[in-house]
Amino acid sequence: MTADTERERAEQVCADGELALRRHEGAAAEKQFHEALALVGGDDSDAALRVAARAHTGAGRVRLAAGELDAAVAEFERARSLRPHAAGPLHWLGCAAAHAGDLTTAETHLTAALACAVPHPRTLIQRAYVHARAGRPDAARADLLTASRTAPLDEEAHWALAALSGRPAREVALRLRAAAVARAGAEAEAEAAKGAAGRPPRDAGTACGGDRAAALLETAWDLDREPGGFASLYAALLVRSEEGEEGGEGKESGEGKGDEGHGRDDGSESADRRRGPARGARRGVAVDLLREAARRAPTDHRVTHSLAIALLNSQGEEGSSHWEPCVAAWAALLYDEGFWERVRVTAARRYGVPVERALVPVLRAGLRELLERRMPDADIGTRVAPGPLLQREADAAKLLAGLGGLPSAEGGGGGGGGGEPLFCGPLRIAELGRTAEFGAFAAAQEERLLQESVAASANAAAGAGAAAAPPTYTSLTYAFSELGFAQLLLGQNKPADALAALTELRCPGCRKRGGPGSGAVCEPDCARFDELNPGYAGLPDRHHRLALDARGLALEARLSMGRAELIAARPDFGAAAAYWRRALVHSRELERYRETQTAIVDMALGAARDAHRVGRLSLAVDTLETTRSVIGANERGRLEGQLARVLADRGISVANDETSLLDEPAADLRRSVAFNPHLLRAQVSLGIVLRGLASARWSSGSLSGARDTLREAIDQLTAALVHFPADPDLEEQREAAVADLDHVMWQPDESGR
Repeated sequence: MTADTERERAEQVCADGELALRRHEGAAAEKQFHEALALVGGDDSDAALRVAARAHTGAGRVRLAAGELDAAVAEFERARSLRPHAAGPLHWLGCAAAHAGDLTTAETHLTAALACAVPHPRTLIQRAYVHARAGRPDAARADLLTASRTAPLDEEAHWALAALSGRPAREVALRLRAAAVARAGAEAEAEAAKGAAGRPPRDAGTACGGDRAAALLETAWDLDREPGGFASLYAALLVRSEEGEEGGEGKESGEGKGDEGHGRDDGSESADRRRGPARGARRGVAVDLLREAARRAPTDHRVTHSLAIALLNSQGEEGSSHWEPCVAAWAALLYDEGFWERVRVTAARRYGVPVERALVPVLRAGLRELLERRMPDADIGTRVAPGPLLQREADAAKLLAGLGGLPSAEGGGGGGGGGEPLFCGPLRIAELGRTAEFGAFAAAQEERLLQESVAASANAAAGAGAAAAPPTYTSLTYAFSELGFAQLLLGQNKPADALAALTELRCPGCRKRGGPGSGAVCEPDCARFDELNPGYAGLPDRHHRLALDARGLALEARLSMGRAELIAARPDFGAAAAYWRRALVHSRELERYRETQTAIVDMALGAARDAHRVGRLSLAVDTLETTRSVIGANERGRLEGQLARVLADRGISVANDETSLLDEPAADLRRSVAFNPHLLRAQVSLGIVLRGLASARWSSGSLSGARDTLREAIDQLTAALVHFPADPDLEEQREAAVADLDHVMWQPDESGR
């Protein structure tokens, strides 16, 4: 191989090494530069020296990227010794000095590079950064302006020039965000090219453009709390840089794109910035940015989704600080149709098959179950545990979605699509500061549905047969308040827990001021009442209404607790009666006494029918008698009718057992007839049982007892014939009883002997 061929080969290898640097492949680049040096070793021609200087410069850049400043300077000095009048080695020596914090030396080298015949295209920009770090903003601005006349500035230089020119903070922040996106885009392109070529991931010792992008975004956020138009992208860059911090910390400023490139090689970042942020700081910035973006565009499900993911993965040592907004964001997504449409379309595109809308409820249920499993079980210091909080929030969002959502304020900021409905729970309503708006919405729903209910009742009274409208507004009002937890527990068949949840509805501040003996609702001047109870915010008497509704839910809880005692494996009828008596007392205060009586009777009749159906007649009797003991005369008729039937069935069943005595069946049938004399089966059976009982008493030697029992049978059957005239069974039994009595009357009474 000739010397010219080796030099050509060395130049190509150097070019390959610089390409590897652009792709963040430090180890491969260094190998290429060393190979180039080996190819021109011993060749003293100008062309060979130029190639060797280029290779030493490339090797120095690899060392600079790895943070090995002394090794980098040594390589750059070797390059300068080979080409003392070339701009490249001087430029990179200036960059290395800037990285080391030696700004005077950096300025000297960069100025010397500018004096060369062919200056490096970025030397003016790098010197501007050095001037800026040295506290000479005018000189820095002058260098940037001069550089802009030669070639367009990149985004990094643009934000620096804007800052040095005293432009508004918002403009500088916009430039910073643009620079961050450009830096991240360049890194993504390099990674994509490397992946397409089948090369391994970026070397740990190579600069991390993502870290620099995150640093720029942090600075932009510090300057202006404007989330910008790509909040989800900015947040992803911030979180990603933190996840890769251990591999790239403190090394990104040494990257380059060749001597002719636009690498951020100047060391313009402060030393503190290069050391990287504290663990979790950038994730916190990402969360803050997304929360602000969600506040400005609450109906943008893309922002909400990013926020929900960031919050769910930010739970750690901060304890309870993020759980409530995390729950609020996920509950909003669960019933956001735009979110599920995007999920469906994305899945169809990814898998190449159509995804039907009918699958959305299944996907929603699966996501909700997954989220509930992620909620911590232990007490983490939140006002309410995250698990129940998510359930309450999701149930509330579902109710709101059923009503079409909360219409957004016209002209909503942030590009969220003013006028689009909002689907969420009470936590997010409070976060967005829309409690008054929601309160008015809930009050309007209450008024509208109340009018519909009145109209439906009027139609029903006129014979139209229309059913009254369901009390949707009540569920909406309850769900968007502290009552939602009790409502949730009642729905889960946990009435005792629901009753406990209703004992304290105050905010922590009112609880602390009032103590355990005061009312369970916040004080009238409480600033947090509307925040915790947005469903009541539109009502003029909201504190009083909340207290009344709480007592109404407590009433329902006690009714359910009474029913639970009745249907337990070992019923406690005394406890059931106690719960129901307490419920009836409260119902009078709420003017719901008749309604409560009806509810209790309905529950008792249902439980008794269930017991009757499976043959547990005594349980059915005890259930009905317990209920009768607490119910007033208004509803006793329904109970006594059912009790008469059950007593008759029990009396007949026992009487048919030849081994049983007839006293208890006779007592059951007497009570059955007393409760309902129109029950023919009971009347006939009572006559038969009384005759049998008389026979048993005669057999036992009690002639007088037999006579009395037969007289009772005749009287009972005579009275029954008044209700059932000429009934053959009754007449037959009466005639038989009269004959039995005639026969017994002629027998001598020997009981006194």
